[in-house]
Amino acid sequence: MHRLLTALLISALLITGAAVSAEVTISTPQDGDVVGPSTPIHGQCSQRAFLVVVTDVLASDGRNVGMVPGIRHWTNDDNSISVRIATPRISFGEKEEPVTYVIHVRAYTALDLVESGQAPDVGEVEIKVKSG
Repeated sequence: MHRLLTALLISALLITGAAVSAEVTISTPQDGDVVGPSTPIHGQCSQRAFLVVVTDVLASDGRNVGMVPGIRHWTNDDNSISVRIATPRISFGEKEEPVTYVIHVRAYTALDLVESGQAPDVGEVEIKVKSG
């Protein structure tokens, strides 16, 4: 029964467009959303976790033009995720162009795993959004 409920929950999240890993769910923003210069991220972890959020910036032609250092923050006491990240506007020459932000939310059980460069042991989610 537990497996069926888990499968139904994951299916529902995929249908709504939420980003999901086995242990990390991001409800907002969703893939394809248009975001402002400051973007709130909300979601849930299966356990208390240390979050590392970084953002890759892609030009309209797909070139990676930079990375926005993100935040490092523990999940809330109820394991929810509620952080705000920078999604700055980018100018190429004199005109501002729309860009795509690839937001990586990585969750770890301990800070020392981050510092040692290990892969996230709780989970990782990637969301692609566009500048507004």
